[in-house]
Amino acid sequence: MKLKLGKQMTVQVSKQTRVYRMLFFVAVAYAVYAIITTPRFSFLVTVSSDVIPTIKMFNQQVYAKQKFQFYEYLANQTNNAVKKKHVGIINSTNTMYYFKHSGKSVNAGGYFSVIIEARDINNSHSIKGGEFWYATIRNKVVNVAGKITDFDNGTYEANFFAAQPGEYDVDIILVHPSETTKFIENVLWPMEDRVVWDGKFTSKDEKRQETKLCTFKMQFKYNNKCVYNFSLAMGKTVFVCDKPKHKMLTCDSLMSLKSKTTRIEKKFSNLFAENAALFHKSVTYVKILNGPLKITVNNTETSDNMAHSLVIPECKADLPATLSDGFWVNDTWTSLRCKSKQWTMAEIKQCVKGKQLYFFGDSTTRQWNAGLLDLLGLSKSNKTKSLNGKRTYHSSDVVNLTYTFHPYSIGNRPCPYRIGRWEYEILDNLDSSTCNYIIMISPWAHYTQWVKERYIERLYLLRQTLLRLRKRCPHTILVVKTPKPRNHDTHTSLLYTGDRLIYDIRSLFLEIFKDFGIHIIDVWDMNLAYPSPNTVHMPMQVIYQELNLFLSHVCKV
Repeated sequence: MKLKLGKQMTVQVSKQTRVYRMLFFVAVAYAVYAIITTPRFSFLVTVSSDVIPTIKMFNQQVYAKQKFQFYEYLANQTNNAVKKKHVGIINSTNTMYYFKHSGKSVNAGGYFSVIIEARDINNSHSIKGGEFWYATIRNKVVNVAGKITDFDNGTYEANFFAAQPGEYDVDIILVHPSETTKFIENVLWPMEDRVVWDGKFTSKDEKRQETKLCTFKMQFKYNNKCVYNFSLAMGKTVFVCDKPKHKMLTCDSLMSLKSKTTRIEKKFSNLFAENAALFHKSVTYVKILNGPLKITVNNTETSDNMAHSLVIPECKADLPATLSDGFWVNDTWTSLRCKSKQWTMAEIKQCVKGKQLYFFGDSTTRQWNAGLLDLLGLSKSNKTKSLNGKRTYHSSDVVNLTYTFHPYSIGNRPCPYRIGRWEYEILDNLDSSTCNYIIMISPWAHYTQWVKERYIERLYLLRQTLLRLRKRCPHTILVVKTPKPRNHDTHTSLLYTGDRLIYDIRSLFLEIFKDFGIHIIDVWDMNLAYPSPNTVHMPMQVIYQELNLFLSHVCKV
């Protein structure tokens, strides 16, 4: 073999050299592949409370192009597999599970586990992890969610608490294969323009109106744009609208926002069509049948002693992880994370007396607001004032409760611009002379369409806001409520509100708000285990149990 160098020089390349070069290019290709497909969670490190980690905003176009090239190949491979009745590497028919100690009886009051082995079309054991699973055991009275451990080698373990004796159905659900989770985390989440609004600009005399396109962008010197900057809440992210043409319509005349749902739905429909194989029904929310479908939990003389011997700490901030979060008996949740209780109205009134409660979040937090007022017997009180459902106030001799929706909500109806408030706008202005505050935050349901790095910065800034209040009012009780699984009425909703994306947001909550004396109310397993379909707005029986857990954290018996 000869290589030409310039016009005159040639060099004879030996067979051995060609082999070395081939190995070199293979190694480079493998390194590039590893970089492209590695989940981007390395930023989650413990940092000083007053420092926000520097988040390098990668070139979205280049990054997305690289990702789509890889996933175009992946989708083609997977589409070919679909035609052969299997998808990707994992095969839901061959994938199996079994009890870890199959020859051992399971007794009430103890733990047991299920081993899941991901297998391919050839029934070979997968050698990688990354699949996303749900695991539950249920009967007519008791419902328990299992905690999944991924061993990164195709083997998973689901741990359960055997709450009561009886026969249970065992449900092992493959939510997404690893190829889909990589697509969600590495392609979908960093994608720009997944949420846009129609902004209506109105003149003071209301005779002039223009509707312009609005979205989130990085800070920049934009021409012919209206730029709205809230750096204490969004950092380097700004809200940008096309500027109205009429001179009477200034940037301050933005009156309302309405999500541009048709445009968003079209974008996600196209994205889903291009990657339909990743969400094929054979690997999306499919029940694994290759394993024991039932288990019997025995009642023994030691069962009660086993249950009572469990060391359950008091509800407090920075609780350690447990093998199980708890279980449902009918409509009552028993926590295994901490000693929660069912609170009476009298006890709740005693707890909140003289306190000022602030709830920040979305419509799931609005359920908490309504639920707490109901538990206090105030659901029909004329002292409750609501502003378009985005802000609610109740002030009485029983409780002072304020609920606030965050700005830039997503929905089908127009919403007055800036009716929502950022947390810092309220918390930074609270009176420091009283400091009798209980603060709960839970911004998640409308953030699945934010670019990943921008949402991370938002959470770090929110943590700073909480800690600024803590510095002024050291005894303030700070609470964070995590996201939960939800319903998916359409194929496209698997993309913009998918459970894997929501689960990753939950992981951010657990990581960013830990070790700062902040109470984290993790409601994921509670909602997953409840015996009804998961929806974004769960039945009030679930909300009441979430509130009982919240009260167990913030109230002293």
